[in-house]
Formats: sequence, C-alpha cells, structure tokens
Amino acid sequence: MDRNGFIRSSAALGGRIMAWLDGSRPWPELDDAVSQGARDNVFFTPYMQRRALGALAEGMLQEDVLRRWTDRYPVPDPASGKKVCGIVAAGNIPAVAFHDILTVLAAGWHPVVKLSSRDSRLLPVLFPEVEYCSTTEGWRVDALMTMGGDEAAEFYRKSFEGVPQAIRSGRFSAAVLTGREGGQELEGLAEDMLLYYGMGCRSATCLLVPEGYDFSGAMAAAENFARARLGKTGTDNHRKNRAVLTLAGERFLDSGTVIFRDLRRTVPGGTEDIGACRPWGISLHIGEVWYAEYSSRTEIEKFIMANKNRIQKIIRNFGSAQKPAPDDWPDGVDTLELLFHS
Repeated sequence: MDRNGFIRSSAALGGRIMAWLDGSRPWPELDDAVSQGARDNVFFTPYMQRRALGALAEGMLQEDVLRRWTDRYPVPDPASGKKVCGIVAAGNIPAVAFHDILTVLAAGWHPVVKLSSRDSRLLPVLFPEVEYCSTTEGWRVDALMTMGGDEAAEFYRKSFEGVPQAIRSGRFSAAVLTGREGGQELEGLAEDMLLYYGMGCRSATCLLVPEGYDFSGAMAAAENFARARLGKTGTDNHRKNRAVLTLAGERFLDSGTVIFRDLRRTVPGGTEDIGACRPWGISLHIGEVWYAEYSSRTEIEKFIMANKNRIQKIIRNFGSAQKPAPDDWPDGVDTLELLFHS
C-alpha cells in the first residue's frame, strides 16, 4: 500500500470507529469483540474499551493528523513490503499495540503480532489483514517491538539479539500540581489517574504536589470517577489494598475507593531528598496512587532527573494523558524512524 493509500484506509478506520461509537453505523464484529474482551479481562469493561477506541480514532486516525505525521518521513520503498516487524503486545490497556501496528503499516512493512491473552479481541477486528499468533517461537523478523515488564524486556532483548529493537519496559507518568487547580482540572486528573484502572504507562500514578497540599478536591474527583467507572473491581481492590497497608503500618490517604500513598515516606531517604524517590520496583496496586510533596521548582526538576529513564510522561495539562497522538512515542523511541533505517 502506498502512502496515500495508508492514510485513506487509516482515516476510514477512524471514521468507522466513530460511527460505531455514536451508534450511526453497526459493527457486529466489534460488538462481539468488546463483549468477549470484557469476559476475558475484568479490567476491560465495555466503557474502558470504548474510551480506548475513541481516543485512537480521535487522536491518531484523522487524515490531517496522519498526513502531518507521515510527511516527516521518506516515502516507503516498495521493497519494504517484504520486511517483517514482530510486535509483542501487552494486555494492560485495550488495544495497546494499536500504535505499533499503525507505525509498521505506515513504514510499508508487514506486522506479525503476538497477542496477549488478556487483549486478543479488538486488534484482529480493527486490523483483519495483519498476521496474529500466540508465540514468538520460530519468528524470523527484520525488527522487533515489545512492551511489558523488565523481565520480559530482557528476555526479548537476548532472544532477538542483532535485530533492530524497540523494547519497552516498565514506566510511569507523573502529574505536576500547583494547588490552584479548579474542579474541571481535577476531574481531568482523576481520568489521568484512573482510566484503564491506572495500568497504562501514561497513567498518572505519581502526583507531585506542593508542601501542605490540600487533597480534598483531588480525592473527591478521584472518588467520583472510581465509583462511576471502576465498579466492583475497584471496591474489591480497595478493600484488599487498605487491609494490606494497614497491617504493614503504612500511613495513607483514602478517598473511599482510591488510596494515596506518600512516596517520600515510603522510600529510604525520601523525606530528606526527593531525588531518592524512585517508585519503580515498589509495589503499587490498582486503585493506588503515589504522591510526593515538593518545596520548589528545583525539587520538581530533581525528581524528574532522578526518574528520567522511567518516566513516560510529565502531565501538566490534565485530562489529556490518555489521548496520545501518533508521534507520542512510547519510551520516547521513534519507531517509524527505526524502521526506515533498518
């Protein structure tokens, strides 16, 4: 498919998703995929899946957006169609490998996708022409893209040594608050924290707040979102998390469904130095959010520098974290550039 063909077909997919979402165009296969996905994975409620599909259609599948994105790169060589890119998909949020597939198709390559058992329904409906499998055994690929935890990253790095790679491991996103946020901003922050149960690398799982911050507004917004969208899964997780932290003697803030944990008191040396606050490798459960108080802009920058290899996104415009554009590259790695130079 040439560049214009890719843009037209991708924009048409976006239009079809939006028409399905607003009910103006039936799509029985997608209806079935959403229903089956919700049965496969308790976190993939129909609401969460619809939100993910809407974000993809609005943020990535508009013709002008696609054209601006692809115009920065060379036109694919027809020979590129013979190149194969392996994609190992995660199962943390609905259709999480969508962007990788879109990128491979934009480069004119052929994607082969290992689906997660937790998210195996949506992508085959959205991209029926793509090859899907349940294992990487026997793969002969010209490039590799993966997502997942640190152990998985190391496994694929070694297994496909010598192949151009974009291997993503555990990351988190942090929201910077000033204490002057209004109700609408806090509602956006609640979505940034809790949409997809906070399991995405773009989820605001750490809040940087000024010293003496009044959490009442943020907690109320989080509680409203949790009660409306997290359902029984959210309350069950909260009950368990609260019991574990209470038995461990940890102090925390509790909205009723969401727990806010003080990172500076949890990490050794954190109370003295915000630069010691590196939250990766410390257990953070669904329905929990870290927070760390700062006393100056310098401390914000110090936290960011200390975590620069683990931060996916610094969020200041609340409500936008889960609406990525095509050039919002996971881990900051331009995978389209990678393919064009492979």
